[in-house]
Amino acid sequence: MPYDRSCPNPGPRADRRGMDTLDPALRCALAIARYQFQSFAMPELESWSRALPHADRLFGRDAAPGLVCAVQRAVHAMRCARKSVFRFSNPDCGRCAARITGHERLLMNTLRSILADRPSDAEAHAMILCEGNDTRVLIDEMRALAQVIRRLDRAPAAGA
Repeated sequence: MPYDRSCPNPGPRADRRGMDTLDPALRCALAIARYQFQSFAMPELESWSRALPHADRLFGRDAAPGLVCAVQRAVHAMRCARKSVFRFSNPDCGRCAARITGHERLLMNTLRSILADRPSDAEAHAMILCEGNDTRVLIDEMRALAQVIRRLDRAPAAGA
């Protein structure tokens, strides 16, 4: 993915290790979430419409819709609980997309904690992410997303 000159390179709040710290399913989930966030920030781009083809390429036509839907539900739950702006990296800029913002890191750490069966850690990350607001719906949606990801991990790769 090329560097988009119109996109400012993220500042020091972005994790420089970035996407390399995520496995393929988590990387895809974050990309789907970024397409959603970009659609909220710039509706005219209709970035949400790129989420399904992105997941299709990685996980195949049968598995992709479940993943996209689960990510969208988790994003919606987070947006309902969180009051402040969510900072995300531009999915259209190779340099920026390689980095994970602090807010994205909290979202992914919530999911990773659920996947690792660490509910207390998931609650802590979600509480910070949701700014002390009720996290029950977010945690429920993240559990559902984790179930989808577990099924992806057991399914044969797309094109195999």
